[in-house]
Amino acid sequence: MPRVELGPPGGYRIKEAVQAVIPYLEDTGRSAPKTIYFDGWDGLAASAVLKAIAEDPPPSLTKKFDRIIHIDCSRWKSRRALQKTIADKLKLPQSVMVAFDREDDEDDFSGVDEDSRAEIEDVGRVILGSLSQYRCLVIFHNGSTDMVDLADFGIPQPLFGTKIMWTFTGILRLDPETKEKVDNSHLCIYRNIGWSFDGDTAQLILEEATEVIKHMEHKQSITPQITAKCITYILWLHEMGGSTMDYNWATHASNYWVCDGIMGQQGQFDEESWEVSAALHKQVQRMELSSRPVNFVGHEYTDVWKSVTYTSDSGEKENITALSRNLTSLFLVSKGRTLTTLPHEMFQQSERLHVLKLSGCNFSFYSPPFSCCRSLRFLGLDHCEDQGREEEDKQGRPIMEFFQSLWVLDMSHTDWEFDLSQDLIEQMTSNIREIHIKKGRIWCSKLAWRQLRNLRKLRVIEPTNSWETGKKDEFANMPKLELLDLSGNSTLQVLPCLSSATCMRTLVLDGCVGLDHVGPEGLPPALETFSLDARSDKLLKISLSGCAKLESFLLRGELPRLEELNLSGTSIRRIDLGDKVVQLKRLKKVFLMGCKKLRAILWWQEERQLEVLCIDTMETEDTCPHYSDPSPIQHRNYVVTADARIIQSLLTKEYGIMITSSLYLHLHMPPTSSSNKSKGPSRDKVIPKPCYYTYSDVLLPGVFTCDNEMRWPAPLDYHMEVGQGISLTGVESDKGIKAIYYMTVNRIYSLHVHDNSCILAVTPKIPPQHLSVSLRYYVLLKWCRVERCLKLETVFASSRLRYSFTYLEAIWVSDLPAATCIWSKGSIEDSAESFQALQSIHLHECPRLKFALPLSHYTYLPRLETLHITRCGNLKQVFPWDDDVVRPQQHREASRKVKEFPKLKHVLLQDLFNLQEICEAKMTAPMLKSVRIRECWGLRRLPAIGHRNNSHRRPVVHCQEDWWTKLEWDGLQVGHDPSLYEPCFSSAYYKKRFLRGTVLR
Repeated sequence: MPRVELGPPGGYRIKEAVQAVIPYLEDTGRSAPKTIYFDGWDGLAASAVLKAIAEDPPPSLTKKFDRIIHIDCSRWKSRRALQKTIADKLKLPQSVMVAFDREDDEDDFSGVDEDSRAEIEDVGRVILGSLSQYRCLVIFHNGSTDMVDLADFGIPQPLFGTKIMWTFTGILRLDPETKEKVDNSHLCIYRNIGWSFDGDTAQLILEEATEVIKHMEHKQSITPQITAKCITYILWLHEMGGSTMDYNWATHASNYWVCDGIMGQQGQFDEESWEVSAALHKQVQRMELSSRPVNFVGHEYTDVWKSVTYTSDSGEKENITALSRNLTSLFLVSKGRTLTTLPHEMFQQSERLHVLKLSGCNFSFYSPPFSCCRSLRFLGLDHCEDQGREEEDKQGRPIMEFFQSLWVLDMSHTDWEFDLSQDLIEQMTSNIREIHIKKGRIWCSKLAWRQLRNLRKLRVIEPTNSWETGKKDEFANMPKLELLDLSGNSTLQVLPCLSSATCMRTLVLDGCVGLDHVGPEGLPPALETFSLDARSDKLLKISLSGCAKLESFLLRGELPRLEELNLSGTSIRRIDLGDKVVQLKRLKKVFLMGCKKLRAILWWQEERQLEVLCIDTMETEDTCPHYSDPSPIQHRNYVVTADARIIQSLLTKEYGIMITSSLYLHLHMPPTSSSNKSKGPSRDKVIPKPCYYTYSDVLLPGVFTCDNEMRWPAPLDYHMEVGQGISLTGVESDKGIKAIYYMTVNRIYSLHVHDNSCILAVTPKIPPQHLSVSLRYYVLLKWCRVERCLKLETVFASSRLRYSFTYLEAIWVSDLPAATCIWSKGSIEDSAESFQALQSIHLHECPRLKFALPLSHYTYLPRLETLHITRCGNLKQVFPWDDDVVRPQQHREASRKVKEFPKLKHVLLQDLFNLQEICEAKMTAPMLKSVRIRECWGLRRLPAIGHRNNSHRRPVVHCQEDWWTKLEWDGLQVGHDPSLYEPCFSSAYYKKRFLRGTVLR
């Protein structure tokens, strides 16, 4: 990688750097580098230089380039977020921008992590098309840790005149290894700062601080100068002891800033200071700190912030007694074989000391040398031991003044049982905000957690004394507690009652192997984050039911006896129970009722099923929460949701097996509150049609005139109900298409689709991998009912695959005003097995229906008993030839063939004004018992019944006499003669028909 160092030694700031970089951008010659990486001052302020060029480009650049595109992805989210930033900059039309929301929504349901979401190819083509005619200068802030090829996102290649200048933009990226990732084809421009902390360096940090503020919350409450001081604090202390002292920046950086007095009013309790400090910490916690030294010699903070590493031969022991009066932060670590004994008079002049951390030190816990530090805000003790006290020290009890001002206490590998007066305890409990204990202890009989009324964060990790809980209410009267971390409390058997901790947002129980259950009693009502990472053979049940704000649920480790998980009523979007995260060999029951935001569940890959699964993502306003009753539906496994894409979360092992052995899946979108209040019906609203029939004086056995009169079978083991607002074809992702296809074709036994104004077909999209293979696909459906769907055109449609409905026994279709057929031509496998179980067909109120079921050479209906069709005025044929199998030119010859319906007993046809024939082929029905025909004037043939013996009664034909006299017959010799039937002419034919409810005058 070619490298260029900017400028001569001496002062060098943002303005000078911009002027030095511009010539490299202006050079568009053939040999000029097309891609330039700018490293700044060893990583510092690189982003500020790029931003200065992008926001105020010189005229020379605006003449060279048609467009200057500034892409700031300093806060990296994903490759897709980068592409969206590009699209925003180009102001692409809304029709393009919605693709990002659509793909994000698809990935939500597919369980894809946000940081793993890829760019969208279609959007990339639009970006390329919009820029291909221009010469572009792209200025790119890469917040990721890897190289990014912008051509993948639609940016034209440098070959087409595009020039790119970019940088890695982690905050204070001081690690020299970062720029080693840059491709060798890129020109690297840098400036070696040497890290001498002079005025220029301070100015660069101020520039960096200005950039940081732009991305943070509470930006109005902090200045660049304060932000720069906070950053300098970290740099300073890291240089002085970064290799030996554990500062624990991740936990305490924001605490150091406030306690030291950088944030807020020194010595005063300021709630906003903590919030601003935490917001700043979120932005700078990605700082990349290397071992590169920063020379702070002679700096103004030399006597204010101090980090000392003491070893037996370091000579520092003499210096630790000479502490500056101006010292506000002191970090002291001993790395010798023995602990460092602190002089008793060490802190006598440290009246301004606010932050103190001691590591590997020995002092008297009864009379600590820092007991006189009245302004101490942060106290950290790591691997410290009690020196004990001499007999003469017992004459008077020392005053622990520092406890009165303490805000944060951090104890690690240190056992110190505080023995405080009641006055000090009360003063301490009113001020202290955070307590962090790891492999240590501080409490005694006089100090209970519930006394710490002002406490915000409490971490008690692997304490050295056992925790007896359940016998007392340890956390009562702690309304401000926000975080509780009890990790490593192996003796904890019962979770303390936390119901009074109304502000608690985070609960961590990692390593709590003694618990046999968590919840549902005593949970904090405002809980947002829960974590349990353990190898426990005792935990049987986890229930966080009712924690309405819970969004993050982390379950890790091995929990071989966990049987039940209940997250009902939470705001969980994604649950990961995969093998890579947690081992749950005995999990049997999962309850997710009232989880309105649920999008995805990731399961294990082995062939193991749950015994009980209850999911309800519906939002109801006028009913009680579904999760109040664990069994609102009789089926023990059920899913109620408004989006079919949740089906992806019901399958495991790449859709090879269902997560349960049975399932009631109810898909519907409830009406909005506004629609409920609307006066009058909307145009697309489905209104159930009242059931009435003109001829009700004749009913056939086994045939019913109304939906409500028919005894429909109960849902089978795998049942799907599809209601309003649901589309099975609206899914876009390959994973979602595959899941819905598998569920509807290969798993569902019974299906009910109703009251849906948007569905176009019941059959889902075909997975791409199926389109290239010519196979027969078996549909496991046993019964199907479809009714009141305004836009449904074809119930079972397919132009690419052929299906075999081998197990289908009954189908009921009604009130489909747009449907033209039930099965489309070309969708059925030409096989005797395709409908070998079909027993009944019911078709009602489908005015545009042209045909029902196309037949081919080998397709027939060996078990069909009932054919019931009413009010389908456009129906011409019930069973036409399938044109994809029997070509139109073959129809005449094929029509002479006979299709046998060996079990057909009942035929009811009413108000079929255009019906010409039941079957395009000649048909025989030797078991025919009853026929009812009304208003089917175009029908000229009845099924032949063949030759029967005297034991069989003639089939009764209820019809109009005028129609009977016009029938065509093939002759007695083929069993098709009027003498073989018993006509029954109803008197109802002569009655004038009126609609029910009509007033006769």
